Amino acid sequence: MPTMKYPDPRLRDLLALFDEDEEQLGVVVPLGDLKREIRQYGKRRCDVEASRDHLKYYLGFAFEVNGGLDFDSLELTGLLSVPWSALQARLQGPNSRQEAFVEAIRRALEVPDLRDWCLAQGTWLQWRRLGAIYRQEIDDFRNSDAFHRKGWRSKTITRPQHYLIGEIHRILGIPMPTLATRGEAYNHIAAAGGNPRYRQSPPVPKPWWDD
Repeated sequence: MPTMKYPDPRLRDLLALFDEDEEQLGVVVPLGDLKREIRQYGKRRCDVEASRDHLKYYLGFAFEVNGGLDFDSLELTGLLSVPWSALQARLQGPNSRQEAFVEAIRRALEVPDLRDWCLAQGTWLQWRRLGAIYRQEIDDFRNSDAFHRKGWRSKTITRPQHYLIGEIHRILGIPMPTLATRGEAYNHIAAAGGNPRYRQSPPVPKPWWDD
């Protein structure tokens, strides 16, 4: 199929469904589906820019094709925080100039003290990221129409609420309450400070390259 026929490659597959060749192959596409796709084109975020989830997937693909899926994600997160000059000083060796970068990463994460620092750093960075997302979700819910809508507080307690109440009891030692409604559970969790996982930050590891 000539490329010039469809100037926008993102519409090529959709427009190809109208071709006579497709009809000869017996492909029948409901007209309603085609109209729906055309109406939605340009409105979806993925038509304009790649979503964060897509970007994460594409980045992970780079490690997959280079045999790096065995890396620990938290250790790798921490390793990416190490200054390049400090990392070079730790990894210099007779074959370091010839090895693939993915193997340099593997060799770095085999150094015990460096791996321990990377794991601590990755844990702290992940905690900070997820904590910010959690707090934003709480703020969004409190400012939403659903929060101010009547009726939700009298509904049955949700599974996430049951989980958080159990975590509050396990981590903070607060006695397990007897709760009947979603609103009571919400008040109990809020009074305890929310998810105890985000109450206190894990220690920030001291940069070893400054010693």
